[in-house]
Amino acid sequence: MGLSCWWLAGLAQGQEVTLKDIVDANALAEEEVAHLQRSRPLATPLGAVLLLREAGRKEQWEAMAQYADLRYLPDDVKAVPPAELMRKLTLVWEQYQILDMASISNEETGKLDDGLPPYRELLGSLRGSSKTYDMYLQRVPDEDGHQVWKLSNASVAQIPELWSRYGYPSQLEILERWLPNFKLFHMHNWQVVALILLIVVAWLGTGIIKWVLLKLVERFSIYGDTMQRLIRKPLRRFLFFLFLNWSVFQLGLPLKARVIFDTGFLAYLAGLFLVLGVVEFFRAVYIGRAIARDETYAPGFVTPLVTTLKVIIIIFAVLFWLESAGYNMATVLTGLGIGSLAVALAAQKTLENVFGAFTLFIARPIKPGDFCCFGNVVGTVEEIGLRSTVLRKLDRTLVNVPNSLFSAQVLENFTEIDQRLYRQSFYLSLDVTSQKLQAALEEMNKVLEEHPRVLETSRRVRFEAVERQGFLLQANAYINTADFSEFLPVAESLNLQMLQVLESLQIPLAHWTPAFE
Repeated sequence: MGLSCWWLAGLAQGQEVTLKDIVDANALAEEEVAHLQRSRPLATPLGAVLLLREAGRKEQWEAMAQYADLRYLPDDVKAVPPAELMRKLTLVWEQYQILDMASISNEETGKLDDGLPPYRELLGSLRGSSKTYDMYLQRVPDEDGHQVWKLSNASVAQIPELWSRYGYPSQLEILERWLPNFKLFHMHNWQVVALILLIVVAWLGTGIIKWVLLKLVERFSIYGDTMQRLIRKPLRRFLFFLFLNWSVFQLGLPLKARVIFDTGFLAYLAGLFLVLGVVEFFRAVYIGRAIARDETYAPGFVTPLVTTLKVIIIIFAVLFWLESAGYNMATVLTGLGIGSLAVALAAQKTLENVFGAFTLFIARPIKPGDFCCFGNVVGTVEEIGLRSTVLRKLDRTLVNVPNSLFSAQVLENFTEIDQRLYRQSFYLSLDVTSQKLQAALEEMNKVLEEHPRVLETSRRVRFEAVERQGFLLQANAYINTADFSEFLPVAESLNLQMLQVLESLQIPLAHWTPAFE
């Protein structure tokens, strides 16, 4: 039989047995098995099945043949040694079926309500593409005339036909005898070796595909680097696991080893790597465009946001795989709901900070690089994370402010200033006459009017107050720059010109002493 035939037959059987069935198979404890074997071997269907299973597990084919009814067999079946028949039956059975101990009767009479003759019990069925092979236990007399349960002769007569359809090629049997005798995860020695070779071939093959694709995308000037990152790891892993998912069904693995792959484990893993790679690809594209637009906000926030999205994708992938494995999603989700509630209560502050990060991202009151004031903290925003925002103060120390506080309290962003305010107070001596004060006001207002960087909006110099130690003149104007480094030279120039006006009018400044109450 060809390897592809094993795969087709395996699909027909794999749809009926899930990973949960394997995990939850009702196997009896070893001491109970030993008790059944000592007290009444072959007296019940369950006792006979336990003996058959134990002999097959230990590959004691001669002993296993003693638990089968070998009477009245066709001549072509009689020509095959009984031990060889048991070996072939075990190899075929383990590919497509498991023993459900809970469904096998432990009464000497067997099940009387199963629609079968009272002397017959259904052990299980092997369904192929065109024919179903039923395996029965049958109650027959032993050498002492007692009624015992054995594998029926009708079932034994089907073994050669089963082997011709679903057995291993003779070349593989020769290889199995040539290799050291061992098993790994229920796989035979040659299957383990073949699986290792498939992994090596898949990795080398996907490496060649990766090299070819990298050469092709080198010609792309747009997103070339991003596409190379997608090809190097995510796409290669996707192709690697996809090839393994296809090839592993060609090995005729035992059901207990194959059931994990039947649930689509490798296919889910391949799809997961591809989806995560695509998410990372779009993250890189978005950040590249944001940097090109000089949006420094995006890189600091998008990375933790993408990490959260990846975690959600992994969780959903695991849930879908568990459903394919036969687990009840309602039960799983109920457990997750209770667990999530407990986690949410325990991590309430953390969740507040996460939602605060979302608020900062949507409203965008600040971005990395902004100079701002939050409470008594003045500094430059260095990073906006999911938990906190990092500010570097003027003394170069770092302050971590929780996002829940950052998004809820008053925030002053100096970087968003569109015009710089020039505001300066001049205290003049009380000896200055009103005529000189009037002249000073006219000349100082003229300085503001003639300066090219001073805006007309709110441009003025006013005589605001008479204090005990002098007269107060207040200059007020807006400078057409948002850059503080550009504002300082303009303010310095205005201060010098104002002082030159006072000097030209011979107006002395007051000797001002701050008053403390």
